[in-house]
Amino acid sequence: MTVGASEREVLTGLLPQLEAEGYEVFIAPGPPLAPHFLDGITPDVIAIRDDKKLVVEIVGRNGNSGRLERLQRLVKDQPGWELRVIVVSPATAPVSLAVQPAEAIARQIDQVDRLVEAGVFSAALLLGWAAFEAAGRALMTDAFRYPQTASRLVEYLAGEGFLRPSEAARLRGIAKTRNALTHGELDAAVTPDDVRALVDVLRMLVGLVEERQANTSPAAEA
Repeated sequence: MTVGASEREVLTGLLPQLEAEGYEVFIAPGPPLAPHFLDGITPDVIAIRDDKKLVVEIVGRNGNSGRLERLQRLVKDQPGWELRVIVVSPATAPVSLAVQPAEAIARQIDQVDRLVEAGVFSAALLLGWAAFEAAGRALMTDAFRYPQTASRLVEYLAGEGFLRPSEAARLRGIAKTRNALTHGELDAAVTPDDVRALVDVLRMLVGLVEERQANTSPAAEA
């Protein structure tokens, strides 16, 4: 289908969710990524995981029922494949997140420092990662309008040149620890060096945010 504005918003919010579930995600894939059994239909999304594969179709309230019925017939007898249909409505549209001012992000970094001094490293890491996502959203608002997976956040910032390769490599490891904590692995090992490495990146990013927000403020435009 041709994805309209509201469908595109749902798709943007869906990608981090699927990645967080462990899927590798492909948008509107053609051959050879699109399964041959779809008989020429280009799906909205293909999501692949070791134990399951999804064909994802995003439909409006007046969606193409003939296409959906055909997809259901084509997918139902395929081992390991599942059709997931998402109907666009105000309830399914993701809520975009506000861009935080540099001052608010800097205050969070100060709180992270205090937690490190107190030896509370797990809480420091989680709070620091929240500040990291806030800084990323301030720098790349369109890309990070909705909640992000840790891996997407690192890869996009690295791809746009905000992170050096060595910083991105370190953050990938920290992201794994962050994900473990977030999903209930309470004994995940967090080291002071991990948190300090994250804080170093945060201070660099918040400097860029300050510069960008100063240049786009009403006073700067006057």
